Amino acid sequence: MFRVKVFAALTTAAVALTACSSEKPGPAVEQPVGLTIDAPRVTVDNPGTGEKKLLEYRDIDSTQDLNYRVTEGFAQDLLKKSAAEKFQASDVDSTTTTLPLSAKVEKASEDVEDQLPASRNAFVTAGTPESTGDKDVSSAEGFQFGWRGQDTGQMNSLRLAAPQNATDDARGSVEQAIMKLTALPVVFPTEEVGKGASWSVDSRVTGESTLLQTTRYTVDSIDGDRVKLNVEVEQRPSLGALSFEGQAQGTELENKELKVLDSSTKSKGSITVDLSKPLPVDGDVSFDTKVIYGAAGSELRVVQSSLTELNFS
Repeated sequence: MFRVKVFAALTTAAVALTACSSEKPGPAVEQPVGLTIDAPRVTVDNPGTGEKKLLEYRDIDSTQDLNYRVTEGFAQDLLKKSAAEKFQASDVDSTTTTLPLSAKVEKASEDVEDQLPASRNAFVTAGTPESTGDKDVSSAEGFQFGWRGQDTGQMNSLRLAAPQNATDDARGSVEQAIMKLTALPVVFPTEEVGKGASWSVDSRVTGESTLLQTTRYTVDSIDGDRVKLNVEVEQRPSLGALSFEGQAQGTELENKELKVLDSSTKSKGSITVDLSKPLPVDGDVSFDTKVIYGAAGSELRVVQSSLTELNFS
């Protein structure tokens, strides 16, 4: 599972990340915060047809510039049963953050205790971010992040270093955009695949609510190092019940434990990966998830809705 074992408060904590090897952040950047990541579960559903090849990153000593855009929204509503069933998660209010990114990859240093072996060390710096919301996020220019990982695309650890002069709003917006990016890991199977091959990557996504996520990749085409993948995302709550203690006062749900009654995800998208570059070079992926909670004998429902759209160009 793609699960954070140690999740520090990114806006306040500073943890020395000896597990990762990268250029030392400049004086304008805070000490990196380190997150260790569990290996995701990768399952091949179909090896594909025709000529097959092993898909793995060959991006050591490479550089990459791209624009990354993420739109996200989250809402929790108390609705009657009929309204909850009709509610569309795609209708929640959302904010779009745009980050110009510059990335480079180096050969990983020696193995790190309590981590899987790594071959690649990626280092990414953000340019001036922009947001459609009412917050000025420009002070997060120079935000740095990176990961230590394997040729399959699996990340072993993640590091983040915010500019010292970034406001809390700017820092929080950019951190969230980065976490959305790393929560959609492009991890390849360890076996050879061909056109039409499909596999799933099971991971865990943290945020306003914790969700289990299955990302399904299907090979549309392979042209040298460029691989076009169709992407489907399915999310579901990690817990079967939601504690509503202290909430919904004066209603029949007050202080009750609510069970998951329904969970659904709508998704679409495709991305193009260049195996000589660390991040997708093109593509759009969008998905929205609605989780309905309720209690026996009540017509009221708690609806949690989340919306995510990722764009690479």
